[in-house]
Amino acid sequence: MNDNTSLSDMIKDETPPVFQEGNLDLPTQAAPVETPEEVPEQGPPSISIAPLNTWFESNSDSFDNISQVKVAIRGVDPTKTLIMAVLDGQGEVDGNPSRDLQLFKNADTQPVLELPATDMQIYNNGFKIVYTYDDLIVKCYGVRTGLICVFCNIINDFPVPYQVVKVKKKDNNVEVARRPVEEMTAKMPLPADLETLQLLYKQSSKAIEDLSTIESVVGWLSEKQSEISDINHLLQIDNVIISILS
Repeated sequence: MNDNTSLSDMIKDETPPVFQEGNLDLPTQAAPVETPEEVPEQGPPSISIAPLNTWFESNSDSFDNISQVKVAIRGVDPTKTLIMAVLDGQGEVDGNPSRDLQLFKNADTQPVLELPATDMQIYNNGFKIVYTYDDLIVKCYGVRTGLICVFCNIINDFPVPYQVVKVKKKDNNVEVARRPVEEMTAKMPLPADLETLQLLYKQSSKAIEDLSTIESVVGWLSEKQSEISDINHLLQIDNVIISILS
């Protein structure tokens, strides 16, 4: 090295090496770990509950056999007392089909399902409303203590019950009960326990010679219900069908 060479000259003469990024052993940065969003667990589906007075106000036009009667009576709260005119099949009055007046007290607290209905029948000890929910039929009996819901699968064009659920006046919804329709259909051709049937429903003894399979029993009981206008009797038959299909 020449003693006269300055340090600055040496730096000028040195060409710094060029590095390619591909040749560098650089630490790789780990990709951020994404935390999956927590999906809240969903419970079984449920149907909302509505009071009879507001539900009937919205759905009364769907029924040919029932109409709402609106009256103003001093001292009577129209939201609590619901009056219906129900066809009674007793001929005509002044050229119009005969109707019977039915009064429902505490209609603002009487629960029903908040769904459109396909049928409504009025009885001396309450009412029955029939709903369609997805592929199910739900028969509901309105009684003094609340609502009794009977969940049914449709088999051979009949709503065949499989579970009874009681709804209290304080409830806001009712959980939808399910039973595989294939499970019930598979039992239909099986022999019926006719002795148990007669113990559960004494009236069946009059038709026992015509019954053999579970299907024949369910069909006979379903037809029997069309002749009945008492909620306790209707519910008894529903429970008998549930029992023989259990």
